[in-house]
Amino acid sequence: MIRFFSTLPAKTLPRLPEAPPARIAAFVLNRLAPRLWQDEDFAWLAGRAIRIALVEPAIGITLGHDGRHFVPMQQAADVTLRAGWQDFLAMIRQEADPDTLFFQRRLQIDGDTELGLHLKNWLDATDWDALRSVLPGPAAHWLSPRA
Repeated sequence: MIRFFSTLPAKTLPRLPEAPPARIAAFVLNRLAPRLWQDEDFAWLAGRAIRIALVEPAIGITLGHDGRHFVPMQQAADVTLRAGWQDFLAMIRQEADPDTLFFQRRLQIDGDTELGLHLKNWLDATDWDALRSVLPGPAAHWLSPRA
C-alpha cells in the first residue's frame, strides 16, 4: 500500500495539464521580478520559449517573456533546463551552483545551447536571499541553506 502511494505522483503528475502550473509560475515570477531582477530586461527571452522540467516526476512548465511579463507558452520550447527537484532546490538554497550541477550531468540543457547557457547564468546570478526575504516564514525557511 505504501509503495502505491509513493509512486502515485510519478504516475499521475505527468498526466495533468501543464497550463495551470505554468500560469501560477508566470504570476509568481512577475510578482518577484522587480525585487529579484531590477536591471534585467529579458530581451534575450523575447519571442522564445524556455522549459523548466523535473526529471522525476517527468513534469515541467514552459514560459516566455513578452517584453514586460513572463507568460505561459503553449509552443515547443527552444531550450529545456532539466534537473531533479533536489538539484533545483540545492540551487535556490545556494548549496550547489548550476555550473557544478551541469558538469556533474545533474542539470541538463537540451535545445538552443546559447539560450540555455544564458538561462543557466541568469539562474546563477539570481539573488536567492532576496527571494527568501519576500516569502512567508515556512517557505523562506524551507528554501534557506541548511547548516
